[in-house]
Amino acid sequence: MHGRFLRDGLNGYDEARKVWNLAYDRHPLAMARCADIDDVRRCVDFARRHSIPVSVRGGGHSYAGFGVADAALQVDLGAFTAVSVDRDRRSASVGGGVRIRDLLAATLAVGLVTPMGSCGAVGVAGLALAGGDTSGRGLFGTACDNILGAQLVTADGDVLELGPHRNEDLFWAIRGGGGNFGVVTRLDFRLYPVLTSHNAQFDLGWSDIGGAIRIFGDLVRETPDEVRAVFEVGAQTGASASCGYLGDAAAAAAYLETWKASFRRVEAKMSTSKPNPEGEVWATTSVAVDGAFLERVSDEAADVLGRAALAGRGFGEILMGLSSGVAARIGMTDTAYPLRGTGLSVLLSSEWTRPEDRARAERWVAEYGAALRPWARGAYVNYIPPSPPERIREIYGVNYPRLARIKARYDPANLFRSNQNILPEAHS
Repeated sequence: MHGRFLRDGLNGYDEARKVWNLAYDRHPLAMARCADIDDVRRCVDFARRHSIPVSVRGGGHSYAGFGVADAALQVDLGAFTAVSVDRDRRSASVGGGVRIRDLLAATLAVGLVTPMGSCGAVGVAGLALAGGDTSGRGLFGTACDNILGAQLVTADGDVLELGPHRNEDLFWAIRGGGGNFGVVTRLDFRLYPVLTSHNAQFDLGWSDIGGAIRIFGDLVRETPDEVRAVFEVGAQTGASASCGYLGDAAAAAAYLETWKASFRRVEAKMSTSKPNPEGEVWATTSVAVDGAFLERVSDEAADVLGRAALAGRGFGEILMGLSSGVAARIGMTDTAYPLRGTGLSVLLSSEWTRPEDRARAERWVAEYGAALRPWARGAYVNYIPPSPPERIREIYGVNYPRLARIKARYDPANLFRSNQNILPEAHS
């Protein structure tokens, strides 16, 4: 190898195997800090010959800790940090280890942007391959909808170029199917002009959270594509609702009056913003999560979320983000990403710092995650814990059989299974 190879007992092994979510304390057989694509190919060839599972680490921010796996060979793409921007073609290419902040810093320097997540430290590949539940999806689609092409190392060690008219089955699969099909060493994205977001935030506290969620649900039932909307419950601060309108200031002001009237019991905090490469800063932590995708906010779902908010006061958090517009209108089978149609992507999360608080956090997330499922069509795969095959099959729905066939063609031994795993067809 040209890069560094770490095995248990060597200096740096214990530090290198840590991922952002400290809830997962896994021990790989070895970690390969690949310097180039030849290193990646060598690692995959070795793993295949010896039937060793492969975990792929990009940013290392997976909620489920999938960047590291017990008894696996970790392929670490931390050195794949190249970013190139073509201003004229409005496209950017990034290595498999690039973080959101580095991609956005490069594109914003020429007045362009692509939909990304809100934490700059998160890896671009891990976000985009799972779909990319991003705030700009109403106008631009999800992160995976803006993938123009990719380079991937298969379980056979082949280096393939993916895109329209190039290995189209794999190109379809990686846009939502995660890291199930190989090691993605490069992604190409479509770029857009930067727009100003005109924002209104309503801090609602702990009073009648279920009622506030119903109001929010009514407001987002039909929205212009320019709208991005979020409802949050902070463990310490309670509920807040926010709406951003991308683009024209006058149109934004007119639209936001509806929100002010609906949440008139509190004064709106008004602001404007543009994409920030660093975004939110989420320190390394231990966290339990679960997710759900609600097609609408029914009274029953609002009741569950309201109870969850009160039961988790002091340690549990809820995030609901609107998916609408362009992302909602793309066909269910046009990409592997299954969350089409207007809806709300829900994340339940609970952090802990003391070991004795772990059981409480995991119990709250599991209880209210299960309570939401009767009203949820699937979930965003980046928002769920390591899950059994039946849940993954349910989440991908109509797309699962095709994904399983593609998996069987390119990874029949399921070498790449440190993920929300799609089983090869013969085993599904």
